[in-house]
Amino acid sequence: MGFYTGCTGSIIYLSKPVAKVRDWSIETSLDMLDTTTLENCTKTFIPSTKTTTGSATLMYYRLEAGESTTYTEFTALLSKIQKTGNITVSDRIQMTLKVGPLANDDITFNAYITSAQISMSPNELVSVPIQFQVDGDFVTGGTIA
Repeated sequence: MGFYTGCTGSIIYLSKPVAKVRDWSIETSLDMLDTTTLENCTKTFIPSTKTTTGSATLMYYRLEAGESTTYTEFTALLSKIQKTGNITVSDRIQMTLKVGPLANDDITFNAYITSAQISMSPNELVSVPIQFQVDGDFVTGGTIA
């Protein structure tokens, strides 16, 4: 039986891991439609629509000359919301959240970045919390999705 820790997780964007990620989370909720009729004494439901949202904290980090370009800089994600002009369907991204080293642990989906914040404090690393909204169904869902 294998257990995973934050050390095995990552975010993949543009087919490469995002350079520095502190954490990520994803939440899926299901709306239920009430099918209770007058003769029922117990409520009954059927499933309706599914909504998935998530968040991640990226570290403000730029690859320097000579560093491996096998990573995606956080700016590639940030540029989908903090940009000049309107956000359009072309700003939709495909992300993969990796829980563990195996492909069946991956959670892949299309999403829009819905918020991003950059803040600074003395003696602190600069971090960039982002929120995202999944658009449509999962492309692949790992064993936990």
